Amino acid sequence: MRGALIGYGTIATGHAIGYGNTEGIDVTAAVDPTPARAQAAREAGLRAYATYAEMIHREKPQFIDICTPPDSHARYIELGLRDGLHVLCEKPVLMPHEGGYGRVLDQIAASAGIFYPCHNYKFAPILATMQQVVRSPGFGDVLSARFRTLRQGHAVGVPEWNPHWRRDPVIAGGGILRDHGPHSVYLATHLTGRTPLAVSCLIGSLRHDGHTGTEDTAKLMIRCDSDVQIELDVTWSAGYRNSYYSIIGSGGWVTVENDDVQYSLNGQPHRTTLPSNFDDPRHSDWFAAMFADFLVKTRHPEQAAALLAETLTTSLVIDAAYASAADDGRWVELTPVRDLLVGAGR
Repeated sequence: MRGALIGYGTIATGHAIGYGNTEGIDVTAAVDPTPARAQAAREAGLRAYATYAEMIHREKPQFIDICTPPDSHARYIELGLRDGLHVLCEKPVLMPHEGGYGRVLDQIAASAGIFYPCHNYKFAPILATMQQVVRSPGFGDVLSARFRTLRQGHAVGVPEWNPHWRRDPVIAGGGILRDHGPHSVYLATHLTGRTPLAVSCLIGSLRHDGHTGTEDTAKLMIRCDSDVQIELDVTWSAGYRNSYYSIIGSGGWVTVENDDVQYSLNGQPHRTTLPSNFDDPRHSDWFAAMFADFLVKTRHPEQAAALLAETLTTSLVIDAAYASAADDGRWVELTPVRDLLVGAGR
């Protein structure tokens, strides 16, 4: 399958490595209006174009992979779906718009292509190990979960184009809650199997680094079905870097902290170490498995419905979290995803 990258920044280089390790995919082109980034794409063996229109005319790809900053996601999603292509998109995948998500959901429903979110953390081997433990018969029902992401600052983009775009609310649509929050949310629903019903959130800026337009810290509480509560903490203001995931079940528990995995099943403790690659900003080691899954979804499009629900759930939780934070952390009820998808014909 032939494809093109839209945007050629840091994460796109990780995608390119992943595609090179995925049988059945050939990415031949990239779109980037910044001359230095277009040159970087050429040096990586890709044909580079300044505009989508020029690329689509010359390349005729079967899919596009959107790796641009968030403010342009909707435009490229619409173009790709309009042209009947499969569309992959980096997080945050669906950005809030006046009038809600009805327009993009209608476009997805009407398109012949597959819409695929780049929820790459699900394909980290260490988190796949965590999922295996949670799904073990002895683990029992999920009772609670807590995820904590500590970073010493926001990820800095390529120097040739606005390296601090993550702190620009117009481009990023928010701060760490919009940028890294989606990873925590889709992982929480994926690993626990629970459905979010309501959200409470507090946000703030603790680093005092001059980026005053967006938050650098957020604390979310998510109330789910079966009375399960999930706690998510994300910050760019920590004194050290740390990634921590913990899920407690009625018969066991499991934690992942950086490269360390500990769990208990049937009263038997276990501990192992795996390379997490949480500190690789490109996450290139995770993408081959994700792209292989994308290929499966193109052959079995009925499987893509669950991914769309996951994507929409993630966006709704983040939107509700911002609404909650604006009202001192009050609980905000979520619109059932099935209602929105039924309305869009899915």
